[in-house]
Amino acid sequence: MLGLGSAIGKSDNVDRFEGRLNIYPGAEVAYSLDKLDKDYQGSAVRVRRESDNQEQDIGFSSNLFDSASLEAFVTEEYDLYTSDFSSSGNLNVLGQSGTTITANWSIGGVSDAARFFVAAEHSGQSFSTLSCVKETYSITCDVYIPSTNVAIDKVTVWTGYGAETFATTEVKDEWVTITGEVEVTQGAVIRIQALANSGSINLPTLESDEAFYIKNFDVTTTATNAYVTTWYDQSGNYDATQSTASRQPKIAVQGAYLGYIENVNNINDSTLDSSYPYVADQRFTAFIVGQQFGNAVFGGTQGTSPYYGVAQDGSTQDAYSGFGGGGGLSFFGNGVSIGDTREDIASLMINMALLTTLAAKSSGDDSLLAMGYTSNSYNNLRLKEYIIYNNQSVDRAEVEANIMEHYNL
Repeated sequence: MLGLGSAIGKSDNVDRFEGRLNIYPGAEVAYSLDKLDKDYQGSAVRVRRESDNQEQDIGFSSNLFDSASLEAFVTEEYDLYTSDFSSSGNLNVLGQSGTTITANWSIGGVSDAARFFVAAEHSGQSFSTLSCVKETYSITCDVYIPSTNVAIDKVTVWTGYGAETFATTEVKDEWVTITGEVEVTQGAVIRIQALANSGSINLPTLESDEAFYIKNFDVTTTATNAYVTTWYDQSGNYDATQSTASRQPKIAVQGAYLGYIENVNNINDSTLDSSYPYVADQRFTAFIVGQQFGNAVFGGTQGTSPYYGVAQDGSTQDAYSGFGGGGGLSFFGNGVSIGDTREDIASLMINMALLTTLAAKSSGDDSLLAMGYTSNSYNNLRLKEYIIYNNQSVDRAEVEANIMEHYNL
């Protein structure tokens, strides 16, 4: 039988395509990063770009996820900050600590510079901050340090963490242009900071007023992160959404498509919520393609595990789909019984159990959680596909074989 796995990516004849929902109709919920229905006209996901919070739908290309469109969206240049300091308007976004910033200064043959003023008797750190997110930035900045300074000997641009220093200059009485790239991996700011002549970020007690100047400060990014706000249900019934940014799962990091949707590590209850209803005593069959990547469970080594096509039958009667409950659940993955292994599949199934209809009861409502619940680190998940049938008559072996062929499992 021609299935999704044998038709997508293995033939130039798009007319031959049949998706899983065409071959095995009747799914109540069908989320996937690839196309499941030849007649489906919608997108795969809607994503939010972290740099500026803009959103965009991402669909399919030749029935596969359109990763090129996603990466084009998250690598579009974004101007975080630009100012020549000819006016004070742009100073409002620069946080100040131990320093006072004013615009329209002339020094070293240049006008309209920003003056970073540190008053006499100040001691401790003196810096300005620009709020940002954890990604890679291109920075250009002109810096001028007067030789009349005693304590302020250098100026550095960094993020407040030593491994992320962008550039430091100690040239006196002339304008120096510094340009380059910095990757923000911790914190959420870019700092322009005065350094003592010892190189310390902590200035000694100043005996007189001191200052440094900057001009043409420009910060841009072309490689941001992207998060999923909506995973569209290709059955047309129940889209899974998340409007709270901190709970949205990732799909791209630093401009690169991950190849899956990943829940946000260490964020409690990071989910995509569906309105797929919880129905008491409803029998179901769920198919999940994913990977558990948290701490090892029962001796598993999930961090390097491959993806598995997973199927499970169950009942919603006890609001649990794990190894407990009275639903009489049975599990299998890659043709191997769950009882035959204590490693990857076993721990994967423990976590996949949190993703079925039944998991929703633990969240306090009667609807599906279509993304992982991360109250424990071993529940972190990466997902590619998630399909539910409201019955146990669908041929589990046939569907899973089709899934495994498509994903080369």
